[in-house]
Amino acid sequence: MSEVHAIGDPASGPVRAPAGSAAIEIALDCTDRDLPDALAVMHAAFAEYSATGKPSSALAETVESLREERGRGVGIAVARLDGVIVGLAKHHVRPEGLLYFGRLGVAPDARGRGVARALVAALRAAAVQRGLAGLTCYVRASERANIAMYERQGMRVVDEREVVNKFGVTFQIVEMRDTAPEDA
Repeated sequence: MSEVHAIGDPASGPVRAPAGSAAIEIALDCTDRDLPDALAVMHAAFAEYSATGKPSSALAETVESLREERGRGVGIAVARLDGVIVGLAKHHVRPEGLLYFGRLGVAPDARGRGVARALVAALRAAAVQRGLAGLTCYVRASERANIAMYERQGMRVVDEREVVNKFGVTFQIVEMRDTAPEDA
């Protein structure tokens, strides 16, 4: 198995990637130079929602919008395979002491190689290092495979509600949070 390391976060330690896969390298806060590649991965990862008639507002993101968010304290974690950005997740600390992540996306040709799992593990390690209570995210309720993936990583559904995105598309989302030790 390959090792996965969170760059700039030595306390996170290694996370294992699937056998036979290349090493996944995680940078918790990408550079401005990384933004075009990160955006390309985001658009590729979220393009599939357009075919459902419910496009993701991730498709409205631009390099400038990502740069502005970074200026407001939002981190953009990127995952690389063989030096190429293949995954990302935006993240920031929520007032209730959780590290929120969103827009977690993996390039279609890199799926099934542990990239999403490595991003979540690196974000969780960063949350622990910061003394936060854990992770939280929102997932489309229709994305059962994504919900199951997060559940396998110790998260659970805590809420469900309807939202309207930037394109005026209405859909159900679930909020997921790390399972507290007393809940496990």
